[in-house]
Parts: sequence; structure tokens; C-alpha cells
Amino acid sequence: MPPKTTLLLIPLLIFLILQSACTPTATILEPTVTTANIIPTVLIPTIKVPTQTVSASPSETQPTSTTPTQMVAAERIPIIEYHNPTFVLSAEVMMTTEWFDNQLRWLADNGYTTLDTEQLVDFLNGGAYPQKSVVLSFDIGVNRHSEYAQIVIPTLRKYGLNAVIFLVANTNLIGDECNLEEETFCWSELRAWSEEGLISVESHGIWHEDYTTLDIAIQKQDAGLSKTLIEENIGKPVLGFAFPYDAYNLQNIEVIKSLGYQFAVAGYSRSDRSALRGDSERFSLPRVYPYSNPDVYPLLSTANGMTFKQLIQEQTRLTGLPNVPTTQQATKTPIAATPTPNTIGITSVIEYISNCELINQTADPILRVYQLNHLIFQVDLSAETQAALPAPVKLVPSCNIRPTNQPRAIVLHGTRGPLTGAITTFQKLNNTSAHYIIDRDGTVIQVVPESLGAYHVSCYGVRSICLTSCPICEDNQGNFMEPATQSIGIELVNGGTVNDPSKFDGPVYEDYEMSFGYRYWEDYSEAQIRSLVLLVNDIRERWDIPLEMVMGHYRINTNTDPGPALNLFWDRYGNPPRPAIFPTP
Repeated sequence: MPPKTTLLLIPLLIFLILQSACTPTATILEPTVTTANIIPTVLIPTIKVPTQTVSASPSETQPTSTTPTQMVAAERIPIIEYHNPTFVLSAEVMMTTEWFDNQLRWLADNGYTTLDTEQLVDFLNGGAYPQKSVVLSFDIGVNRHSEYAQIVIPTLRKYGLNAVIFLVANTNLIGDECNLEEETFCWSELRAWSEEGLISVESHGIWHEDYTTLDIAIQKQDAGLSKTLIEENIGKPVLGFAFPYDAYNLQNIEVIKSLGYQFAVAGYSRSDRSALRGDSERFSLPRVYPYSNPDVYPLLSTANGMTFKQLIQEQTRLTGLPNVPTTQQATKTPIAATPTPNTIGITSVIEYISNCELINQTADPILRVYQLNHLIFQVDLSAETQAALPAPVKLVPSCNIRPTNQPRAIVLHGTRGPLTGAITTFQKLNNTSAHYIIDRDGTVIQVVPESLGAYHVSCYGVRSICLTSCPICEDNQGNFMEPATQSIGIELVNGGTVNDPSKFDGPVYEDYEMSFGYRYWEDYSEAQIRSLVLLVNDIRERWDIPLEMVMGHYRINTNTDPGPALNLFWDRYGNPPRPAIFPTP
């Protein structure tokens, strides 16, 4: 009789043989990669298996056990970069909905899990995850809402995967409501997808500009505003940043670090194409590109002729790795639990006044401008308004300031000259300035903090120099006050009146009375008008300024500034005509 232990093993052996015979063989559509080095399975008791979303229903999730298991821990995890599923960069680099579905199906069928951003940060800190782990990332910088709502999100649900969205948080791309006609996104939908566990929403900036060409103040504006807007609207900390155009330098990295980001991605940033466990270069992480073209697919034109399968297997293998810190050696960087305010390097109003006192003692005009341009103060406009503008708000500081301001009005001016002339004038020591300038392309320049007075309107200390009807030449008790201490001044770049009609192609005013007696005046551009409305409404809301207190300079002194072309509350008489910019108060 066989030993008792032998009898107990016989049913187990039969079960294993039957199970092996009944297991279907997967069909491999792509060439098989041969690996010279076979990695043995090892026991890693602290490995973390990410929870994935199942495809049965958007509201159903199936937790994955995180108990100790026999599994190889990843030492490198590829971050795959997608855009929209019909993305076309050139005839050689593109994506189709069919290829996109095939790639995600292959990942699901072959047991790959996808990490969200918290898990990616944990991995960068040294945390252990399965070898078959990837990060799916999508850069959203164009209006392709339908492709995400109808293809990307359903595909993630179908295969039980999740993704990281790097969002350009510009209001031309995303708002409170989705616009199906204009293909714009909406915060409520992104928030719902995030709460469902399908996406993590991270930052791709506001204006999608090459960071290597921007000064520090604009970089902080762009990355800081985006972080704030996403956190406010999604309700979760923003941990990651994607450099526009994959362009970055060491200064850019320091800016992103200072704003509280935990990592950044930067395309072809190094020879190793995957993020490494305990990665010491977490602010320049590389990504891999899964694009191809019809002539070579299933080979990828962006992966040295490998297929998608070969690319992922190559980027998750464990051999030939560079030296990286072990889990125990890795420096733990805590994940931010609350949004980090964008206050790095900002000069307070008190410091601004103090610095101006020193700068105003500088005799050398070149040194003076250099010192002025190194003053950095907090832009006063709300994050929402800044995101709606066509470009970042530029800081061009002036030290022609009054120490206090209690704004009750907004006074509008025309420069009667180019932007360069206005800036040169405002940066001289000559008691001339304004809070804002709006350039011809709609770019807004802030010159003076709103809580300080600017020298844009004045009675020169004598009440009678201003109009008797001036609405901001007295305080609430009827005592004389300089209007500049009760207002915010906005200059719009404009050439003003034209002396040579043969060289003029702007509005022609037939009604002299409605055009301040002028027949010719350079028009204000539509981009300027759009930025003006955004700027005025933002200032009014923050300072509780009624619409009737938005006025031209002509209501303070006897002049025509900003001229007949800026028809604030009246339909413009002229050729071409224009309806009123603001509704009648």
C-alpha cells in the first residue's frame, strides 16, 4: 500500500492536470520578445497591488487583495503618453481609435495594472508595486471632449484601468458647463470621473507655453494658477505637472518644486525611458510614446520599430537597470494633504513700498529699470479670470505709487502711443503710472498692486482743476481727495486721434458730438475689449464697485481720454458701429 501522504497527493495532481488541459491558449498577434535573462519569482510581502475598476458598470468596483503574495516587484514603470484617440502629429506619428483600444485591451488581457498619481508618488518614494505596472497619461490641451466622453472613459471602464490626465486649465478649454458644440470640457464631469476612480487630474499649465522661454514670475503664475484651479474644482491635491512641449531646464524644475508639486513629466528627458523606484529625478520623468502610422503598424514609429507589446515588456523588465535607491534608502516625500498656496517669492505690499523707496534713489536709469523688473508681487486678479485671459498677466512694476488706495471706481485711459512708450513712461521717476495696461493682443500687464495708488488721474492738489461733476474727488464726508486714491486705473494701448486720414483704416465718426469732436480715432481691438470686460468685472467683484463707477478719464478732467472708440455704455456712432461694451448701469 502506498504511503498515506502519497494517496493525499494523487487528487491534487489530477486536478492540476485537468486544469492545465482546460486552460485556453491565448492568441499572440504580435511578435514575441525573447529575453536572455529569466527573472525568478521572489516573495515580496509588502508589495502593493493597485485596486482597479471593473468594466461591468461605472459605479461598480472590485477591490484587489493586498495580502502578501508571490509577485515580482517593479523597479521601473513606464508612463505612456496619449493625447486624444485620433491624435495626429504628422503622417508618421498618429493614433487611431482602433489602435488605442487594442493597446489598452492588451494591457488588461496580460495582467497589467495602472497606477494613479498617489500610487506613482508612492512608487517614486520607494513603494513596491507589481512588475506589470504602467501609468496611462493623457495630455488635454485641445477641445476634444467627445473623444474623451465617448472613447477614452468608456475604454478605461471596459478594461478596468485608470489614467492620469494632465489638463490645460484654460477657460477656453474647460468651464462650469460642457459645450458639446465647441467640444469644451466641464469641471463637474471631470470631478465625476475622478470620484469614480477612472482618472487623476493633474496640471499641464494654463497657457501651454514653453517654460524655457518664460521668466520665473510667469512660470509661477502658470503652474500655480493651474494647481489652484484644479484643486478647487476637483477637490483633490494636484501632485503632478507635465511640462508643455516636454521643454524644461533646471530653473523650471525648481519653480515646480517650490509650488508643492510632487513630480513632473518631461518626455525624452533621459536614456532610461521609465520612472524608477525611488527615482531621484522625479521632476523630469520620461514618458514613452505609443504612436504609429498605417504603413508600419503594428510596429510603432515612436519606439524604434518595436510593437506596443515589445515596448511595454522592454520598459518593465528588471535587467540592466541603472543604480537606484532601494526601498529602504529612498527618501520619502509626503503627499500634500492640502493645496499649497502660490506665495513663493512674492513681495508684500509693505516690502514693495520699502523697495520702491530705495529704487527711487537710483540715479542710473538703466539700473533703475533692472531693479524694477526684479520686483515680484502677487497678481491681484482671481485665478478664474487669469485663466480666461489670452496670455499670462505680465508684471512690469512701477514705483510711481501712492501708499494707500481705497478703490471706489475704475478709470479707463488710452495710451495714445505704443506699449513700449507707456512702459518706459511708467518706469521713469515722474509720478505717472496706472494699475494695468491692456496691449493690442489682449495681454494684460499689471504695473502697480491694486491696494496702492497709481498716478493715472489727478487734481494736482486743487479741487477746481477737476470737473465739478467728478464722482471720486471727495470722500464720503465731502472732503477733497485726490481721485487716484479712490480708483484703479487701466490703460489700453491705442494710437488715439489720427491727423492723416489717408493712412487711416479705423472708425470714421460722422456725429462729432458723440465722438468728442473727433472724426478719426484708432479703434480698440476686439482682443482688448474681451480682456477689458474680464478685467473690469473681476475688479468690480473684489472691490464691490458698481457698474456706474466704471468711467473714462473724461469724467474726472476736461479731456477726451480714452476717446470715442471706447464706447463703454453707448452704441457707437461711426463706421463701423459697435454696440455698447457694458450694459447701461
